[in-house]
Amino acid sequence: MNKEAADATPDPRAAAVGGAVGFGGAGGAIIGTAGHVDHGKTALVLALTGQDTDRLPEEKARGISIELGFASFTLPSGRSASIVDVPGHERFIRNMLAGATGMDLVLLVVAADEGVMPQTLEHLDILRHLGLSRGVIALTKSDLVDADWLELVRGEVAAAVAGTFLQGAAIVPVSSVTHAGLGELVTAIEKELTRPSGRDVSRPARLPIDRVFTLPGFGTVVTGTLVAGSLRREDTVELLPAGRQARVRGLEVHGGQVERAGAGQRVAVNLAGVDHEQVKRGDTLAAPGTYKVTAYFGARLTMTPPRRGGATYELSDGAPVHFHTGTTEVVARALLTAGKTLGPGDSDLVGFRAEEPVVLARGDRFIIRSYSPVTTVGGGIILEPDLTARVKNRAQMGQYLRSSEAGRPIDHLRRALVSAGGKPATAAELAQAAGLAQAIGMELADPTVPSLLAGLTSEGTAVGLVGPSTGQAPEFWADPAGLSRLAGHLSDYLNDYYRKHPYGLGADREDVRSKVFGKLEPRRFAAILDHFARSGLIQGDRDRLALNRESDAERRRFEQASRVWTRVEEAVAGAGLAPPATSELAARVGLSGPDLEDVLAALAAQGRVVRLEGMPFHAAAVERARALVVGYFAAGNRELPVASFRDLIGATRKYALPLLEYLDRCGITLRQGETRVAGPAVRR
Repeated sequence: MNKEAADATPDPRAAAVGGAVGFGGAGGAIIGTAGHVDHGKTALVLALTGQDTDRLPEEKARGISIELGFASFTLPSGRSASIVDVPGHERFIRNMLAGATGMDLVLLVVAADEGVMPQTLEHLDILRHLGLSRGVIALTKSDLVDADWLELVRGEVAAAVAGTFLQGAAIVPVSSVTHAGLGELVTAIEKELTRPSGRDVSRPARLPIDRVFTLPGFGTVVTGTLVAGSLRREDTVELLPAGRQARVRGLEVHGGQVERAGAGQRVAVNLAGVDHEQVKRGDTLAAPGTYKVTAYFGARLTMTPPRRGGATYELSDGAPVHFHTGTTEVVARALLTAGKTLGPGDSDLVGFRAEEPVVLARGDRFIIRSYSPVTTVGGGIILEPDLTARVKNRAQMGQYLRSSEAGRPIDHLRRALVSAGGKPATAAELAQAAGLAQAIGMELADPTVPSLLAGLTSEGTAVGLVGPSTGQAPEFWADPAGLSRLAGHLSDYLNDYYRKHPYGLGADREDVRSKVFGKLEPRRFAAILDHFARSGLIQGDRDRLALNRESDAERRRFEQASRVWTRVEEAVAGAGLAPPATSELAARVGLSGPDLEDVLAALAAQGRVVRLEGMPFHAAAVERARALVVGYFAAGNRELPVASFRDLIGATRKYALPLLEYLDRCGITLRQGETRVAGPAVRR
């Protein structure tokens, strides 16, 4: 929990509103400030919005921003926008990085009386590494300098941003005191925001958390920018990396309660089922089961180019760094794939081993800062969120990352299917495994995962599996080669079952799920069995699975078993309502005890025998007993004592009692004390 942010706000509810401001619906934006300390970022936000983003007493006393601040305003077109005001002091770069998450546009602030300063350049490096593509530059404090000086500073700023995404961006002189230039600045912002942002509400929800606190009567509240997907009230969500589930009790955008929030909005989320002390800045709120939690991952790393007169930094193999992604910061070791060092401006494929798990998706942007002294030294893009089960050594890591970087989205999806080993996976799970979930700060124009899966299915490299309640539409997908291997394992298991149980009807379904499929979740198990049945591998009823009888060997086995089943059934039928003991029956039909048990189980599964207290009654005999009882009550008899039932069916008490209890279970009779009356199945 960010206690400073919560405790320093006189009205805690105002903190929630301030932390949640965003844009409502299409056309809004998240605007982030950047720039050197004391260059007037917070004053400019106040002039634009009328809202002071410095909330902490320490910020008021020192006159600098320490924590993230939030404000909202409406552009002339009517579009609503949020401003995330970040600290400029070098000691609070980590807070600036948390605020940069999900920016649509950066407002780079440079004071006209000082010009470009160290944190101007460091913030610019960070924004470049984060993949920002839109921005406007504000020359603040322009009322303090003359026109000639202002032009010199304008030239200095233009030179500093040359070769970056801000090259050619509007440079607007403004004054937060006189409000000169504010109109031109707003016009420049709105013009830049006409460019598309690439937000995608169809992807799984993902909200990197930047603030956590409690409100009386509400409980735990988290805030952040929803960088992908959407959240609805009453949604079940997952807090990562811990994996705790919670429920969305309420959502707030722009200070108002909403039923739904979409990608690109700043949101306050009231959570049920989790204590505020179990959540912290850097955690991620996500759709359950959709994002990877990992401590070993691979990326394309680009070192920050050298600055004129600046210190150089070389990253050595195994060096610890501060790794920042979204609102998360962890210490990680850099594992280089080529050479022993990376110098300023170098770029290479790199693995990272983090000291704590992080939440990642393919395409996420990240920043690394040197361990000590701390300064920004590079950044890049995640290629593989989890290398744990995919590479065994450094050479293999480099090869894997090169292949991953060169691949298209459909290639990544194909690899995710292969990695699943034939086990069914949903589209969302495959998107997460393939790293195709919406990346932070990265525009993606890839086709949707379902359309990619349709393409893989058409080319024969994916198989759609129908779930128990989805009709003909695939609910899961699997790799054909992996399915073939699973089919082989299932075939081997069933053949082994037949060797041990030559007269069995088929293997127990739950035994198969446990021993062949590793206790695969029931819906996926049902889908994969449906596929194997459609392909002609197996057949079976609800509880038993058998190989298809089309092969000569299986047909011969089944015919032999059927002859034995018939022999035993005839012996049971001949006994009527006085079946022999199992040992006597085994001797009569010439079977061992275990073989007879398999035969009786098969006959019971086929409805040809009813076993009551271990005794095998033929189904026709049981049906005769049922018909006699129905006729007994139809004749006007109101009660059926045990003795009367015994006489009615012509059997001894030994056989009458289990039969009567069976009829109770079927609703034919209803026990009342020591007698029976007509059950609900008869009274209908």
